[in-house]
Formats: sequence, structure tokens, C-alpha cells
Amino acid sequence: MRKNFSSFKDGDIIVLELPFTDLIGRKLRPVLVLSCEELNSVSADIIVAKISSSKHLPDFEVEVCGDDLEEGKLKKVSYVHCHSIFTVEKNLVFKKIGRLKAGKLAEVKEVVKKVFNLEI
Repeated sequence: MRKNFSSFKDGDIIVLELPFTDLIGRKLRPVLVLSCEELNSVSADIIVAKISSSKHLPDFEVEVCGDDLEEGKLKKVSYVHCHSIFTVEKNLVFKKIGRLKAGKLAEVKEVVKKVFNLEI
């Protein structure tokens, strides 16, 4: 059963049912909320990055282990794919499973800046 959360914060780790890139089939996957609480409080959508246990593009990914979470847990060492960012409706969220520590979230945001060649 899906839950409809009204508020998310950047750094939250949630579970969504994501389609495969070929759009044939779906799988429950963790993702990291990137959009800020201010936007999340007024929008029906949230911006997220995929989390996977596989490395694909190491220069554009951030490793996350148990010590990087301030709450919750991941089943194994994982990687935030900062190159795989998308927008989803909040009502597609199954559950929240954790939250990144502030320092690790800052590291993710730096890699996101690199992905988009942003100098902020």
C-alpha cells in the first residue's frame, strides 16, 4: 500500500517503484530527495536521484554506507547516481527508509553541481 506523505526534506531516502530504462518492467528502488523542503511543501512533485548498489560512473556518484545515515539504513553499501535525476509525484512514494547526514548530503550536492557544470 502506498503512503502519501505531505512533506519531504532534501536528504530523505525514500522508496519508489521505478521503471527500467527500457520502460519494460518496474522495480522498487531507493532514491534520495534532492529538492528543498520549501519547494516540497508547495509542489505535488519531488526531485530525486537514483540510489543503487552498482557503480556505473564513479566520477558522478557518491558512495553511501551505514555511517552516512542519521536515521534508517540501507541493505548494503550504495551509490547515489547524481547523473540520474528525475521528478516524480509524491503519491508514488511507498515509504521513507532513512536520511543522509548533512555532510554526505553536501557531498552529493557538490557532485550534482558537477553534473550540471554549475558554479554556485
